[in-house]
Amino acid sequence: MLGLQMGVGMLLPSISINDKTFLYKTLVFPKPYIRTLTSTKPQFQRPTKPPPLSVHFSGGKTNFYKENSVQFDDLPRNWNLKRSLFEKLKAKDSNPVQILEEDGDWSKELFWAAVGFLNQTSRSIQVLQVFDKWKSKDDSRVSQFNYERIISLLVEEGLVEVAALTLKDMKNFHGLQASSEIYDSIINGFLKKERSEDALFYLKEMEDTKVIPQPHTYNKLIKAYADNGLYDDMAKCVKRMESNGCFPNQSTYNLLIREFSIAGLIKRMERTYQIVISKKMDLEASTMVAMLDAYANFGILEKMEKVYKKVLKLKPKVFLKDDLIHKVAIVYIENFMFSKLNYLGNELYHTKTKNSDMVWCLRMLSHACLLSRTGMESVIQEMEYKKVGWNVTIGNTMLFAYGRMKDVENMKVVILKMVDRGVKGDIVTCGILCDVYGFDELSYWRKVGLFGDVVEFKSNPLIVVAFGKGGFLKIVEELDHRESKVWSYEHLIKLVKQHQIDEDRFT
Repeated sequence: MLGLQMGVGMLLPSISINDKTFLYKTLVFPKPYIRTLTSTKPQFQRPTKPPPLSVHFSGGKTNFYKENSVQFDDLPRNWNLKRSLFEKLKAKDSNPVQILEEDGDWSKELFWAAVGFLNQTSRSIQVLQVFDKWKSKDDSRVSQFNYERIISLLVEEGLVEVAALTLKDMKNFHGLQASSEIYDSIINGFLKKERSEDALFYLKEMEDTKVIPQPHTYNKLIKAYADNGLYDDMAKCVKRMESNGCFPNQSTYNLLIREFSIAGLIKRMERTYQIVISKKMDLEASTMVAMLDAYANFGILEKMEKVYKKVLKLKPKVFLKDDLIHKVAIVYIENFMFSKLNYLGNELYHTKTKNSDMVWCLRMLSHACLLSRTGMESVIQEMEYKKVGWNVTIGNTMLFAYGRMKDVENMKVVILKMVDRGVKGDIVTCGILCDVYGFDELSYWRKVGLFGDVVEFKSNPLIVVAFGKGGFLKIVEELDHRESKVWSYEHLIKLVKQHQIDEDRFT
């Protein structure tokens, strides 16, 4: 077989790489039935239903399906024909219909090769013209299969209106019955263009002609309703499915749960979840994550934890996005469950990445909120052992904790370590030091480069949620509302000092 392919390759003319790409995509090779050569240790397993196809490579008669294959002896000729056709089509201002007329006719292989060429060269609008001319030359070419391929191609290229006219031609002028796949393609095309009314028109046409839609057709319509916030219409669509004998499947219910979760419709989400449980269907991983997100958004602690435990048991493991981890952590912080932050960090350590900033933020924050010196030191030791560098979040978390404990000495140690490790402070660092030391103590730390020239917020927002903004950051927030601009730390500190002086003057 290998020798034969090499022999064929030697007969083929030299062509460009792009031409080869088109030719390889359009040539259809026969699939010979290979018999077992020996009775012991056969190299090939006999097909259960061998196709009625046999190929003899030296002389003799060759039998094959003309619809799906070409003879090996014809490969060089087909190759040359397709190469010649591509050369004509590549010519500037070429007219595929005119080329077809000049050639007299094209075989099935040549026609689909031309279609593939036009599609890949962004000339899909010409496909229908060529198809109309080509099928007019042979009535057998007017088939559901050919129409289905043409319509799908047009929809994929965004020509859904043209595809709809082609469907009309297929039904009204040729009396062909459209399949559910053809309708599904057109409905999906209209939904992508946010033309739900047109999609509904063809869905109704399906139902009127007794072409039963598949569940995924309704699912796409449900998704379109959800994207437009039409949640009542989603429920109506499910009832429409059932009335037409197309019952919602597992994908349908998972889709409903996800969309209700995103919309914050907790009761509808839970009712649909109960249906899934009663029908003994599976919850998809993305559905469980969506439920977790919904419960975290509303701060529903017990249900959030229950779903979170199920998410942790999923295989393969699911990697939660940082924004969802933030939401879960905020629920724990608001419920003063600071030890849960350490648990959350440890779970993240084992499921995502061992050096994630989020991991160490959660673990350090857990001990800082509990005002545990020993716990914070243990996290630092583990970071050093694993060669994990500091960042401004780690430094600020410890500064917040030591500030709460009024442990000024340890605060200085942390600041010195930040300077030693090249970790620049941000606006949170500035706020902590101003609230604890006052403005005058900042001059030294500005000189040693703890603060950059431009004010930045680089800390994880969780630490501000846990410890609050403090007096300095609250004033900055007021100033920022009145005058939003890029500030240096020097300028910002002057503004805050002046604001405090003005307030004292009027009180």
